[in-house]
Amino acid sequence: MKTKEINNFEEFNNIINDYSGSNYLYRGQINYDWKLIPKVGRPDFSKNIPDIFREDYLLNAWKRYGSSILLKEPNDNWEWLALAQHHGLATRLLDWTKNPLVALFFATYDFNLNSDGALYIFNFENEVLTRKDEEPFDINRSGVFYPKGVSSRVINQRGVFTLSHKPHIPFDKLRNDKEFIKIKVHKKAKKNILEKLEIYGLNEFSIFQDLDNLSNHLNRFVINRENDKLIKL
Repeated sequence: MKTKEINNFEEFNNIINDYSGSNYLYRGQINYDWKLIPKVGRPDFSKNIPDIFREDYLLNAWKRYGSSILLKEPNDNWEWLALAQHHGLATRLLDWTKNPLVALFFATYDFNLNSDGALYIFNFENEVLTRKDEEPFDINRSGVFYPKGVSSRVINQRGVFTLSHKPHIPFDKLRNDKEFIKIKVHKKAKKNILEKLEIYGLNEFSIFQDLDNLSNHLNRFVINRENDKLIKL
């Protein structure tokens, strides 16, 4: 896997110019040391899983209880899995985006200045998994699939998912290592990068589009401009 480093937004922009197009996906992580492992396969979760655990049982339970809340149910288990992932269930999916600025936001957004962030670029060459004949828990390969109307938030973030057929193994190890580039986002650059993203309209509210994050956005807006003579929201 190729690796690169950035210390500011301008360096990111210079790199991303060489890796843009329909065949690229992007993923941001606030800690550079974290691997591309979906939640269900991460050690802090999987170490507590009993031997009798089956992922499809977990999804079936989520479907059983969640269906009473949904206005419209997904069409198949691929869409159910994507919806469950979106709402925090431990699955074999990873979130990616077609928008590199969204990925950069997720690599920096929590102001965790104790660790470098990471931004992954994945050249999947527009190859996607077909869902007609295989269930997501039976498929024997890892790849990309596009959700259909999971939520407005996913669409707004230009969200895409990857599925790991062996979720305890990093996704890049299940694919060709040459398909990936990993960019280190230096911890001291995070705050400045977030400020630059704000100029382009990327912030908590535009990303998550809910009332809680509208509050978070406005709170941060005020704090960061506490010395201005005039604050205009």
